[in-house]
This record gives sequence, structure tokens and C-alpha cells, in this order.
Amino acid sequence: MELAGWVTVGAAAVVGGFTVVGHLVDQVSALSPKVITVIRSVRAVRDEVKASRE
Repeated sequence: MELAGWVTVGAAAVVGGFTVVGHLVDQVSALSPKVITVIRSVRAVRDEVKASRE
């Protein structure tokens, strides 16, 4: 597999990981302020990755 293919696979894995973590954390109703901060950070990174791919 060429380098571009590996980069695509890596980027997809990172975005997929953030999506799964975001979904799982969304299922928890009572979150501490620290976890909420982490969720916002993960979502910001996910949005930045999505924007860079468009």
C-alpha cells in the first residue's frame, strides 16, 4: 500500500475513534465538568479534521 493509502487509513481511524468516543460519552447523562471539557475538545478536533478534508 502506498503512503497516501496509509495516511488515509490513519486519518479515517482517528476520525472514527473520535466519533465512537463522542457517541459513547453522549449516552451518559450526568457528566463532571472535566469530562464535559474533554468532550468539547474532542468535538473541536473532530470538526477541525472534517473541515480540513472538505
